Amino acid sequence: MSVYNKQFKLSIKDVDLIERSMRFQISHLARTEASAQTHESIENHKKIVQLMNVLGTFHNQKIWYGQTHHTGVPLG
Repeated sequence: MSVYNKQFKLSIKDVDLIERSMRFQISHLARTEASAQTHESIENHKKIVQLMNVLGTFHNQKIWYGQTHHTGVPLG
């Protein structure tokens, strides 16, 4: 039985490309969703929510580094 790969090794460029592609897809779906409430616009809204959740997951897993003063206190 095969097992899913739980760890991926992506470069910063790979992650940036994925995020840009998802944002492009969201903007494309949002343009078509702006029309009247149809079955298609409702489905587009659901896809937008899913994509935004994935972008949020990406954002929450990033490690943000900031400058610190020689005393160890973060700067501004």
